[in-house]
Amino acid sequence: MKKSLINKIIVLSVLIVVVLALDLVTKYVFDGMYAEGTGVSLGIFNLIIVHNHGAAWGIFSGNQVGLVILSLVFLAIFIWFYVKDKNKSWLLTITFAFLCAGCIGNLYDRLVFGYVRDFIQFAFWQSFPVFNFADVFLTVGVVMFIIYLLIYAFKKEKKPAVVDTVGKIVIEEQLDKDEEDDEIRKQVIKNNEFKKHNNIEEDKTDDKNE
Repeated sequence: MKKSLINKIIVLSVLIVVVLALDLVTKYVFDGMYAEGTGVSLGIFNLIIVHNHGAAWGIFSGNQVGLVILSLVFLAIFIWFYVKDKNKSWLLTITFAFLCAGCIGNLYDRLVFGYVRDFIQFAFWQSFPVFNFADVFLTVGVVMFIIYLLIYAFKKEKKPAVVDTVGKIVIEEQLDKDEEDDEIRKQVIKNNEFKKHNNIEEDKTDDKNE
């Protein structure tokens, strides 16, 4: 295994552990400090405890089995995509870590409690869903993944042009080599004919002398 790949796997593992720990510890602390629906204001943010039995904005509320299955499907897709990718760039590695940690953080809540513990609210935008650190890293991960796909698509579009150029150079080099070989063959033939002609002339001269 290449050293660069080992380093990426180490960073990936550390990021998943750190993000997951940040999410679960903050959920545990704040959910233990305040009752549901209560909290405290911290400037632009409010810390308010909400037990979300659905997804964002309460959609799919009460359908925990479906949300768990959906989380597992997304987690499997993340893992499959990362394992399948041959290059495993740093961008994809960090993206994968954020997506996996965020997904596992909320999946843990759904499996253990039957709901997700949310506690962060925008004070200036209270209609926006209350969220947690798992949601934050999931959102950042999705944005990074979109950026990765755009970069990948751009490189894929550019690749045929590069291949064509390289192919053209290779063909031109091959043609030049073939022309050189033809010239060499022609020169060899001329030399052989010249030698043969000279030998004949020498033989005729020798015959006359005799």
